[in-house]
Amino acid sequence: MSAVAALQPGGDDPAIARVLEQLYSVISFEEGEEPKWLGLQGLFSTQARITRITPDGTDYMSPQSFLQMTRSMLELGAYTSFYEFEVSRRVDKFGSMAQVWSLYETRRNKAARDALGRGVNSIQLIREDAEWRVLGLLWDETHAHSTLHFESLSKGAPV
Repeated sequence: MSAVAALQPGGDDPAIARVLEQLYSVISFEEGEEPKWLGLQGLFSTQARITRITPDGTDYMSPQSFLQMTRSMLELGAYTSFYEFEVSRRVDKFGSMAQVWSLYETRRNKAARDALGRGVNSIQLIREDAEWRVLGLLWDETHAHSTLHFESLSKGAPV
């Protein structure tokens, strides 16, 4: 069997689904609240990297520096609430690793009708101590906008 044939869709793996649901849940918060800091730390491998591409450059972060950046943004008032949720995903799994393409939408809060942005998270998972953990999280803010059409992504059209 070839390595390509050994890749398996992992979209129906309940353990992977739980990690992704938790990831979006811990970063979302309502007015007067904060992200769930401890929950966020528990999702990531100790070796994890978080990478954000912005119009100003690329930020390479550890989970700890990501938490520091997020806390600073909250203290400065850049965010008073934030809601990000998954619209759809594709998961490819091989042994103790999985690659997730997670299409998301952000809103000011859960009740907001209009999207602030839409984008794609590239999430790499690793099985550590019988648990799936986030090893890598990458997103590109230069292409994350509220008018992004997810349908075009699945057809390979340019963003």
